[in-house]
Amino acid sequence: MQHEEDAGVDVEIAVHGATLRVVFPDGAWTIALPDGWSPQSSDEHDLWRWELTGVAQARVRLRRRPHIQLELDVVNQSDDVVVLEAPVVSLLSEGTQVPWFAGAAGEVLHVSPASSVLWVQLRGSCAGEGRAFSVVPEPLSLRPGQGSSAAWRRRELPIATLVPEPAWVPRQRYFRRGESLEVFHTDAALMGLGLEITATVDGSSVEGRPGLHDLAFLDARGTALVEVGWFDPLEDIVASCLALPGLDPNLMAWLFASTDVDEPTLDALDVALGEALEAPTFWGVLAGMRAVTLTDLPVASEVVRAARAVWRDDLDPHARRLLLTHGLLSGWEPPLVGEWLHSAGPIPFTDAQTVLASVGHGRVTSAPVVHGGMDVALAGMWLAAQPESAAAAEWERAVAVSRSRLMCALSQAPNAVDVAWLVVEGLLG
Repeated sequence: MQHEEDAGVDVEIAVHGATLRVVFPDGAWTIALPDGWSPQSSDEHDLWRWELTGVAQARVRLRRRPHIQLELDVVNQSDDVVVLEAPVVSLLSEGTQVPWFAGAAGEVLHVSPASSVLWVQLRGSCAGEGRAFSVVPEPLSLRPGQGSSAAWRRRELPIATLVPEPAWVPRQRYFRRGESLEVFHTDAALMGLGLEITATVDGSSVEGRPGLHDLAFLDARGTALVEVGWFDPLEDIVASCLALPGLDPNLMAWLFASTDVDEPTLDALDVALGEALEAPTFWGVLAGMRAVTLTDLPVASEVVRAARAVWRDDLDPHARRLLLTHGLLSGWEPPLVGEWLHSAGPIPFTDAQTVLASVGHGRVTSAPVVHGGMDVALAGMWLAAQPESAAAAEWERAVAVSRSRLMCALSQAPNAVDVAWLVVEGLLG
């Protein structure tokens, strides 16, 4: 193992057979060639070689100046066309990692309490899921003498700073149902399964069904994929959740209470709330608080009892924040809310970096939607407490992107808990 420091970055390097591991202070790259590759000697510093006997050679180079950069090259040295397994690459780090493996474009952002680093693909073709991916086409088909090359560059960022996506990526990618994505371009063709793409004077207009879709940009660099989407109005998604079988009565009561409470809804709320208050959760208490404030349902005493029980038994800080916020904003039972304030102690909001990480920094990504409604709602509530600033405006945009992306996913596959939290943000944020 080598341990060296250059250009202010401490690097550890380990080679085990056909696997190279390069460890930086903020993360580690592991490049693993498939079975059959054997290491070869190299007389160059920061250059490692392998050979697939009689077939191909591979090399990895670490550049330290003027930027930290990792490069991988594979060359067919035979007289025949060969089809090879691509090396498997992983980039591991502590904290949050946001990957975008999009073919001709690629980025990986990883953020920890101590650092924020963006790796950008300069050349190659990346694909994969999670933390394991390929940086060259897979499978790798090479003609005699042909090579395939990939290069990724490391960029350090200020903590809690949002770095913009490449200029060609649409800044807004998620839309209300019926709206159009306008893409301004002159040198790229667009394709997308299930998308309606119409040429315009300056580029293309794209429309799609509610849900998430891949939009392919085809140009001289190759094909790069950008996720786009459309979402239904929140009230339509709420209605879809209320139609789900086996819905928890507490969630059902909250979703009914969050809608315009007309006479049919009032009857449904009365039934759901009666069942919820027999075994209440904070969702049922929230529904009861809203029902007492906005309707004539005679459930005030039952809601107070349920609220005391949930506050006593449910120590989750997010649930407590929700009950306190709702109680204060609605003016519900001031003596009880005063007791809560006295007993709760401080429930501090977290820092900007943690909030941004909880919603994936609002960045373009190829990963599935992993943030939930609670993440978006709490981030929105945190933003509401921040003073106006340029940074806060960018944070607000990141949260808005994550909210819209989640709504696209929920338009395809409604989840009552996620929707309940989004409703909370809409009513209390």
